[in-house]
Amino acid sequence: MWKSMLRIDIPLKPIVAGVCALLLSACTALPPQETPTAAERSAPAVSPMPTVTPTAALPTPPRCDRGQGGEVERVTLHSELQGLEYAVSVYTPPCYGEEEGVTYPVLYLLHGQNMDDTFWLSLGAAEIADELIAAGGRPFLMVMPQEVKNFDPVEESHFDASILNELIPWVEGHYRVCAERACRAIGGISRGGGWAMRLAARNFDTFGAVGAHSMGLMQGDAWQIQKHLETRSLEEYPRIYLDRGEDDFLYEGIDYFEEILRENHIPHEFHINPGKHDQAYWQAHVGEYLRWYAAGWEGRSSTVDK
Repeated sequence: MWKSMLRIDIPLKPIVAGVCALLLSACTALPPQETPTAAERSAPAVSPMPTVTPTAALPTPPRCDRGQGGEVERVTLHSELQGLEYAVSVYTPPCYGEEEGVTYPVLYLLHGQNMDDTFWLSLGAAEIADELIAAGGRPFLMVMPQEVKNFDPVEESHFDASILNELIPWVEGHYRVCAERACRAIGGISRGGGWAMRLAARNFDTFGAVGAHSMGLMQGDAWQIQKHLETRSLEEYPRIYLDRGEDDFLYEGIDYFEEILRENHIPHEFHINPGKHDQAYWQAHVGEYLRWYAAGWEGRSSTVDK
């Protein structure tokens, strides 16, 4: 069982000043007939993370045999880009930090509307991570930020800019995490799934894996994901996982996005399971999600790169 630590307040200043304007879109399913605007076609990514040269692989750190679970702490970050404070729940694995010279992969998990940073924990994400690690899997961190104004139009949010330019640099400066693309994964549920796909599609070198669970597709992202084929090979794409319930009301946008991937031969997984767009569906599949993310890190380790 993971242990929850006391809430602490940590001021956060943006690492990158003057972030360029966000690409505008609404958090709704994208009908097949929609096309990106001129601004969508010409605007750059929010602010790409620097490319980090992979370090040489080292043996996986020794397994923690004390029979304990990981820990969860909840911090409050001040976002200048959003002009507000938001909570972040951070899961650290058992025996975190005790292996000298070792860094960990990190999974960023985003929630949907009417949820907060504790939603993934309520689904059992910490306990499942403990089980995967106890079974011999590679230890990893999970970072779960709160989108405070999760009903605001996407073009007014600046949530994605804060993740890229405030949250990720803060995590990589305060925790022993690997700062390589292959070590970063991002996933989300509903609106959070839309954010995850937008961040991965528009910041191609930042995340090595992206999962969109019952995704609320954002306008222009299907176009963006295939545009990379003009300059990138299929082998350079991140790992991609999509899923939805058979009765998910956002099925049209999800299926349209998957069709774009399939028609362009972009590698991905797509699962349609019994269920709706609700907590019962995500509760039934959260174990599958975390196993998929963790599978990308098996046998991977790196030296401390700070």
